Amino acid sequence: MRILFYSSFFEYRGGETYYTEEINSLIKNYPNVKILVYSYLSGKNCVTRYSNNILWIERRTYKNFLFIKDMIKIFTKFKPTIIHSVYVVPSIVMGFLAKIFRVPSILHGRGTDINYFPFISFKYYILAKIACMINKKILTVSKNMKQNILRLNKSKFKICHIYDGVDFLKFNPKNKNYYSKNRTFEILHVGRFSPEKCHFLIVETCKKLRDNNYNFHLTLIGFGPLENQIRSLIQKYNLEKWITITGYVDHENISNYYEKADLYIQPSITEGMPISVLEAMSMKLPVILTNVGGMLELIKNKGGIIIEKNNLDQLFKTIILYINNSQKVKNDGEINRKYILENFNWDKHAKKLYNIYSKLMK
Repeated sequence: MRILFYSSFFEYRGGETYYTEEINSLIKNYPNVKILVYSYLSGKNCVTRYSNNILWIERRTYKNFLFIKDMIKIFTKFKPTIIHSVYVVPSIVMGFLAKIFRVPSILHGRGTDINYFPFISFKYYILAKIACMINKKILTVSKNMKQNILRLNKSKFKICHIYDGVDFLKFNPKNKNYYSKNRTFEILHVGRFSPEKCHFLIVETCKKLRDNNYNFHLTLIGFGPLENQIRSLIQKYNLEKWITITGYVDHENISNYYEKADLYIQPSITEGMPISVLEAMSMKLPVILTNVGGMLELIKNKGGIIIEKNNLDQLFKTIILYINNSQKVKNDGEINRKYILENFNWDKHAKKLYNIYSKLMK
């Protein structure tokens, strides 16, 4: 089985860990799988072979003659039996090539490009409709996203949700120091500094917590276009003592931050199924999430609390609920670890994905 994995952006063993884990779990469980990864917004042109099973081609863009040359080589020499594209625009490009070379193709929707932008922008709606129409199969990371795609493509047999996984060994709270009221309550958020993550709401909530004399500290892990504005707001409110921005943290070290935290918050206005939340839950953290994307699916066992998006008062009161109840912090964390172990397993993911590939090839 030969897979052409195509995406605008890719990192192998990098920040976007679901790429690495998905590919590695496939190869571990099915050694007959060969994967050629093609990414076209990496900022450089190079080819890297990681093993006999993984070849990665990086290109600066797909809008040049080199892309055409690459595709001719790939389809005549590598001869993919499946094309697996992540995100809408890449899947349209590959969908047309798949029709020409008669190879079954997959659109893997992971977030805002498929469950948010198509419903606020006519341009993105048309692009998403084309992507859903031209690809043989549509994968989603949550049941909620599957329902959204049904608004774009009525064929429910074409759409399949498949949960990501978590590295249970890496994200295992061996030295967990559970919260007690005689120390500072540690809050954590991991995410790119972009509008949909609602960092300004988080900072405003922290100001209210400080003004009401709660003993807390927030760690923000990430970077992005809004970082300077967020830092300026923290300085304006004199919150430097209460909020720390770490910048980029290598994924190998990020579990240390989860282990020291007491609560994880993700008050986004749109999400798919955020890996950071899965990792936090695996590390026995209670979570506060907004009712968007697949996040409602994550706490049906009540290991956290759902709030409405852009609701400062709800976020403030829910954080206080955990600060005042150390037993709830521990109980919800235990519930979350159990739920993740049972439902977000990379080996199960690989089996389901391999079965989808096999059916498409037939």
